Amino acid sequence: MTTTSVSGSLPPDTNDRVIDDTVEQGLVFGVLGSLEIRYNGETIPLTGVIKKRLLTMLLLEAGRVVPVSRLVETAWETCAPETAFHQVRKTMAELRRRIPGGESVIVTSGPGYRVDLDENQLDLLRYRNLLRRGHAALEAADNNRATHLLRTALRLWRGPVLDGEGGPAIEAVSSTLQEQRLDAAERLYGILANTGEAASVLDELRSLVEENPLRENLRGQLMLTLYRTGQQAAALEEFRRIRELLADELGIDPGAELSELHERILRQDPSLDPPEQNSAPATPRLLPYDIPEFVGRDRELNRIRQVVDQTGQEAPTILAIDGMGGSGKTALGIRAAHQLADRYTGGALFIDLQGFTPGQEPLGPFHAQGDLLAMVGIPGEQIPNTPTRRDALWQSYTQGHPMLLILDNAASSEQVRRLVPAAAGNLILVTSRPRLTGLEGATWLSLDTLPETDAHEFLRKSLGEQRLSREPGMAAELLRLCGGLPLALRIAAARLANRPRWTIQHLVGRLHNDERRLNELNSEDRGISSTLFLSYQSISDRLRTAFRLLGQHPGRYIDLSEAAALLDTDTTEAEDVLEALVDARLLDSGEPGIYAFHDLVRSFIHRMVQSEHTPDARKAVKRLLDFYAETSTAACDMLFPGRSQYNTRIRKGTGSSEPFADKDVALEWLDRHRESLLAALDLPRERDILWHLAYLPRELGFHSSLRGYDSSANHALEKGIEASRKLEDLELLRFNLTNLAMGQWRLGQLKKAVSRLEEARDLARSMDDQCSEAECVARLGQAYNSLGQLGQALRLSEEANRTARSIGFTRLDGSSLSTLSQVQARLGRYSEAKETAENALEIFDTLGETQLSISTLLYLSQALEGLVRYSEALERTDEALERCGKLSGSSTLLPLVLARHADTLTRMERFDEAAETSTRALAETSNCTNDIHRAAVHLSVGYTSHARGNDQRAENHLSICYEIAHRMELRYEQAYALYGLTKVKIATGDLDAAEKCRAEVAALFALMGVPDDPPLPPRR
Repeated sequence: MTTTSVSGSLPPDTNDRVIDDTVEQGLVFGVLGSLEIRYNGETIPLTGVIKKRLLTMLLLEAGRVVPVSRLVETAWETCAPETAFHQVRKTMAELRRRIPGGESVIVTSGPGYRVDLDENQLDLLRYRNLLRRGHAALEAADNNRATHLLRTALRLWRGPVLDGEGGPAIEAVSSTLQEQRLDAAERLYGILANTGEAASVLDELRSLVEENPLRENLRGQLMLTLYRTGQQAAALEEFRRIRELLADELGIDPGAELSELHERILRQDPSLDPPEQNSAPATPRLLPYDIPEFVGRDRELNRIRQVVDQTGQEAPTILAIDGMGGSGKTALGIRAAHQLADRYTGGALFIDLQGFTPGQEPLGPFHAQGDLLAMVGIPGEQIPNTPTRRDALWQSYTQGHPMLLILDNAASSEQVRRLVPAAAGNLILVTSRPRLTGLEGATWLSLDTLPETDAHEFLRKSLGEQRLSREPGMAAELLRLCGGLPLALRIAAARLANRPRWTIQHLVGRLHNDERRLNELNSEDRGISSTLFLSYQSISDRLRTAFRLLGQHPGRYIDLSEAAALLDTDTTEAEDVLEALVDARLLDSGEPGIYAFHDLVRSFIHRMVQSEHTPDARKAVKRLLDFYAETSTAACDMLFPGRSQYNTRIRKGTGSSEPFADKDVALEWLDRHRESLLAALDLPRERDILWHLAYLPRELGFHSSLRGYDSSANHALEKGIEASRKLEDLELLRFNLTNLAMGQWRLGQLKKAVSRLEEARDLARSMDDQCSEAECVARLGQAYNSLGQLGQALRLSEEANRTARSIGFTRLDGSSLSTLSQVQARLGRYSEAKETAENALEIFDTLGETQLSISTLLYLSQALEGLVRYSEALERTDEALERCGKLSGSSTLLPLVLARHADTLTRMERFDEAAETSTRALAETSNCTNDIHRAAVHLSVGYTSHARGNDQRAENHLSICYEIAHRMELRYEQAYALYGLTKVKIATGDLDAAEKCRAEVAALFALMGVPDDPPLPPRR
C-alpha cells in the first residue's frame, strides 16, 4: 500500500512511541505477509513448508498454547502421516536450534507449544495494539491521534499471512486479520473524508478498492472522496463499475446505502459536503452523571456504536439492553449516552420507568410521556390530558428534534412501545431485566457479569492501588464472592471505603457465610437480596415453583436432562421453563442446553428453599439422583467395556438420555457433570437417597482413573463406603472399597490400598463371589508390584489371570496379563513379558479398551528394550502416544508415555529428541496427582540428563525420584534412582558416595530379585 502523510496530524502521543512500525534490534518476526525472521537486522532464512506453517501458527497465537493436534492439522490439513505428532516435536527442536535464543522463544507447555514474545518482536502484536489504540482514540474523538495510529498499523500490512499459501487453518486466521485491516482502513478514510483531507489518500483508496472490488463500504468512500474533490463523473463511474461487478459475480444489485449515495451524488445533495467541525451543543441534555468508577464494557460500548452507525435513515434506532438485576445496565446506558449525545440536536433525555423499583408501580406510558414532554420544555398547561392527544404531541415533537432517549428500568415491551419516537434519526436505549423480545425493530444486547480484569480495575479505582496491593489474595477472593456483579462490587467497595480500619480479609470472612452473604451486600435502599426478590416477584406462580425446584440442584451448571428430572417433565418442556427464567434474568445461559445460576442467585434461592423440605422437593432430588445413577452407569459402561456389573438393577430416572453414541460423548458427559456428582454427595443423608449416595462414588472412581482427580474422588468413595455400610449392601461396599484402593494406589498410599483390597477380597469370599475376589487379587498384584514385592506380585497376577480365564472374565484376563507383563519385565524375563503384553493388548483391542491398552504398550516397549529391539520399542511408544491423542482431553498416562518414549530415544542415542521429550513429560506432571507417575518421569529425566552429560540436572531429578520412591516404598523406582545416582557420582568423581549408593542398590536388587547390573543408557 502506498503511504501518504496526513497534513495537519499532530505528533503521536508519548504512549505510542513503543509501537513504532520498524524494529530492527534483537530478534524480530513478521507474519503480516511472507514469514520473516530477522536478528539485529539480518534475515534468518527458513525453508520447508512444514516449518513455516508450524512457526506461523505459533506466531499467530503468540502467548497462547497451541495443542500438537492443531499443529498437525495446520501442517498437513487432512492427510497427516502416522508419525505426524513425532514430526511436529522434531520440527520444534529444529526451529529452536535455528532461531537465536529459540529455547526461550518456543516453549513446551501442557498439550502443545507456545511462543513467548513481546510486542516489539512481532509485527502482529504491534498491529493489534495500534488498532486497539486507534479505535480508543476514535472513541475519545481524538481524530488526529486516531489517524496516526491507524495509518501506522496499516503500514505494517505486507499481504496475506504466508502470502496466502498457509493452508485452511492459517487462511482462516489470515481472513480475520484482513477483515480487521479493511475495517481500520474504512475508519481511517472516514476520518479523512470528514476533515477535508480526502484528496491526500485518493490513490491509496483506489488501490484498496481494486484489491477488494466487491466491498461496498470502500467503494462508497471512494465515490464520496471523488465527489468531494470535484470529480462527480468519476464518482458516478465507480458506481457503474460495482453495479456491473455485483451483477456479473453475485447476481445482485448494490445495497440500499450505496444506491442512496449514488442518488445523492446525482442530485448534488448539499449534505454530502464535509460537515461543520464545531456544531452547537445539543439541548436539552438531561442525563444522570457518568460515574467515575465505570470500567470495562468496551465490547458492549463498541456494539452500541456499531448499531448506531449502521442503522439506516428509515426508522429510529432502538437498542434494548437486558441483564440480571445489578449487572450495570443503567450505568452502561448512561456511559453510552454521554459518548453519543452530541450527535442528537433534539437533546438527550433519561427517564426511570420504575419496572423494578421497590415500593413503586411501573410508570405507565401516559405518565412517562408527560414527564418527557415536561423535560423538553413543554409547559404543563400545554400537555394534553388524554392518551391519544398526548401521544400525538410526543410524536410531533420528536419528529423535528432527533434525540437520544434512555428508557431505564423497563418492565415490559408494552410499557416502552408508546414512548418510542416514530421518526428516523432518534436513538432509544432501553434497559430492562427481562429481554424485551416483543419490542419490534429493536437490537438486543444482553449484559453479562464483569470480567475479572475489569472487576479488579473497579476495586482499584474505588479503594486505591495501595490498599489492594496489601491483600492481593483477599482482593481476588472478594471479586469471586461478588461474582463480577457490578452492584455487589459497588456495595462491597463502598463498605470498605467507609470503614478504613477494615481489612479486605475481614469483609471476605463475613461474605464467606453463605447465609449472611446477601445481608452483607446491602446498602441504604439497594441490595442484592431485594434486587433479586423483585425479579422473582415478576414471574408467574408456575415459574416460581420451577425456580425453587431447580434450586435443589447441587451444582452450578444444569442441563436440560437434569432440569427435566427435577421438574418431572420432558426436555422440551424443561427447556421452555429454563428459557423463561433466562428471560427473567434469574438464570444464565451459555452454550445451548447448558444453564447456570449466578453465585448470588444461588445464595438467594438456597435461602428460599433451605426450610422447604417438602415432599415435592425431596421427590425432585430423588428423580435427579436416579438420573445421575442411570446415566453415569451408561457412560462408565461405555468407557470401561467388560467391567464388573452391579447386580441390583439401576433405578430408572425420568430424564434418562439415549445410550451414548461413543466414548467421547460418554467421557464428555462425565467431565461436564463431575462437579455436580461430587456436590450431590453432600446432600442430607436421608433414607430415600442413601442408596444413591452409596452408588454414585463408584462411577466417580472410574472417571477419576481417566481424569486424575483422585483426592476428591477418594473423599467421595469414603462417603460411599459409609453409606454402603448403613444400607448393609455388601456388593456396593466391595465396589467402593476396591475403587478407593485404586485411588489410594494412584496417590501413592500403597499400604492403605493393600488394606482396603484385603478387606474387599475377604468380603468377596464371604459372598462366594469368585469374580470379585479375582478382581481384588489382581489389584493386590498391582499394589505389590509398586511396592517392589515382585515375587508376591507375580504370584497374585498369575492367580488372578487363571481365575479370570476359568470364569470367562475377559477384562480381568487382559488387566491381570498387563500387570504380569510389567512384573516379568522388571524381573528381567523379557521374552515372557513381551508375549504376555502382546496377549493383553489383543484382549484390550478386542474390547475397545484404550486406557489399559496404553499401559500395556509401555510394558511391551520395556520388554522389547530389554531384548535390545529398540526400534520396535520406539514404535510401541509412538503407538501409545497416538492412542493418548485419541482420548478426549489429556490422558493421565501421557507423562508416563512420554517418559518411556524418552528412555527409548536415549537407548538409541537420539539424545536431543530424548531431552525434549523428557522435558515435555516433566511439564505434563505439573498437575499430576499420581506420585508413581511423577517418580517415573523424574527417573527418566535423570537418566536422559546423565546420558547427555548434564550430571547436575541428572542428580537433581534422580534425587527427587528417590525421595518420592523412598517415602512411598516404591522399591523398584528407589533402586533405579540409586543406580543412576551411582553412575552420576562416579562421573563427577564422588567415589565414596557412589560406593554407598551401590551398596543400597545391591540390597534392593537382591530383595526384589531383579538382575544385579542392568545396562545403563549410553552417554554422549
